[in-house]
Amino acid sequence: MEIRQIQIQDIPAVCALVKEVFDQVLASTYTEEGRQTFSAFIEEEAMRRRLSDNGFGLVAFVDGNLASQIEVRNNSHICLLFTKCEHQGKGLAKVLVEQAVLLCKTHDSSVAAISVNAALSAIHAYQHFGFKQCAPEQERDGIRFVPMIRLL
Repeated sequence: MEIRQIQIQDIPAVCALVKEVFDQVLASTYTEEGRQTFSAFIEEEAMRRRLSDNGFGLVAFVDGNLASQIEVRNNSHICLLFTKCEHQGKGLAKVLVEQAVLLCKTHDSSVAAISVNAALSAIHAYQHFGFKQCAPEQERDGIRFVPMIRLL
């Protein structure tokens, strides 16, 4: 496995990975509004803007193929974490979360916590990564999520 920061040339493949997993796993649980909101969020230009505006991302490759990604903004909030279905349950996401946490602390030593708005289907995984629910389930722009936090 190779892990590195997302580079500009990775963005099309990263967006395609996120869309593929979203379509396979989450799209059927979202409202039409939620699907449209999420689709706009994962457009290539939107990702470019986020990454250049106080954000960073990491990618994991298995046998030379993109398998997982994480995107963090403001060194304190995970806004995307997706792993191809065939690689789920193998620890890739956990490794990406741990590497992202280290980078957050490197970029800003005062960071005391990292947050995520977890998809309902991802709550258990985030708990496994050390996150705890910090507010009730919410819905925004057609997307249901549970706010979670991990103290650092």
